Amino acid sequence: MSVDALAPLVVSFAMGVVAVYVVWRVLIVGGELRRNAQQDRAAADLAHRADISLMELCAIVDDLRRRKSGPESGAPSLRASADALRRYAEEAEAIARRNPGHEAGASLVAEIERAQRAVDLIEHGRQLMLERAVEHIGEGETAVKRGYLNLVHAREAIRTRGEQIAREADGDAGRWSRGG
Repeated sequence: MSVDALAPLVVSFAMGVVAVYVVWRVLIVGGELRRNAQQDRAAADLAHRADISLMELCAIVDDLRRRKSGPESGAPSLRASADALRRYAEEAEAIARRNPGHEAGASLVAEIERAQRAVDLIEHGRQLMLERAVEHIGEGETAVKRGYLNLVHAREAIRTRGEQIAREADGDAGRWSRGG
């Protein structure tokens, strides 16, 4: 085989290798972008669901805090909220585990755990209020008020983080579709 016939074959082979490499990289990068976008959507959805649950719980605890309802009336809602927050925390941990470098899930885990601690404090205060001893009622009311404030702050942080994740996901999708 002559050198004149071998040169076009080598050039064609080299161009084929480069083309395969470029296609492979596009598929890898596209897959990573798609996974990140799915995680962002899942995290934003989780934040939205947690925000709605906490909004409803805040209304119930506010009634307890203002003595519009008795301490015994809030027990089922607190238990249901504690279970929902536990499931939300597990879901956020799963999101964080799938992509450790992506902070959407990790930040939601921290805020949901903050809300769980607030619910635990409210439940503690509610239990003290049920004892009907004068010294425990005041302590129970204080615990409920502190828990309520912690719950409001956790809810606000979850909502803010969810909105930020949604904005970032929309911005990344827009940048990708515009080619920049």
